[in-house]
Amino acid sequence: MNWQGYEIDAPESWGPEGQITRAQMPPGRTLVVGEPTVPGDALPGTLLPEALPSNHEGQHLPPLGGLSAHCRLRLLGFQTLNPHWDGLALVVKQTRTHWVTLSAGEVIHLQTSATGELAEALGCAATPAEGLDDAMNEADRLPFALAQVKAPGARLGLLIGAEMAAAKALWLGQQAVLIGQGPLARAYLAALQGLYVPVTETREEMLVREGFRALARKFLPQDDA
Repeated sequence: MNWQGYEIDAPESWGPEGQITRAQMPPGRTLVVGEPTVPGDALPGTLLPEALPSNHEGQHLPPLGGLSAHCRLRLLGFQTLNPHWDGLALVVKQTRTHWVTLSAGEVIHLQTSATGELAEALGCAATPAEGLDDAMNEADRLPFALAQVKAPGARLGLLIGAEMAAAKALWLGQQAVLIGQGPLARAYLAALQGLYVPVTETREEMLVREGFRALARKFLPQDDA
């Protein structure tokens, strides 16, 4: 092992061959993601940064606009695996969903929704969404529709449907990639498929691995990367 990358608060580390046990490495051979004090890069901006700030822990991947360094790492991993891919990346986190427009390895547009936070507050974040088609037609009366239904699946369907209606300009005519897991991510997947948007599903560990490899190739000595 001649370099390692790790995300703060994650138990595993990554090296040239994949997952490894975390070890003490010189800062010049350690890549760190998620340090909250690292300043972010501005949008629009490339997923692969021009430089990495460093300290005694290692070299740090910065956030990118409103995207955390964790999200940027996964998008970088996807772009590394699909270097000529342009389109919409939907990054689904527990309380936030990022709508990211990618072109030529650059984030050119970003919008973030709080649907996950609303779903948690309404007690419907952990259930399959129902009625997505009808929900899009009720987007303009979302507060009233939510008051009329109690089933968690129907409530989540209303939230996702309203978001899809509001984001039509972002997904219409695009191909998409979904980054995320769990019931909320599956609800977005079903919604996009129902709208006939071509969607690529991803494996998070593969994106993390390729993201770290891309950083190592650019910022570590060639005999180490």
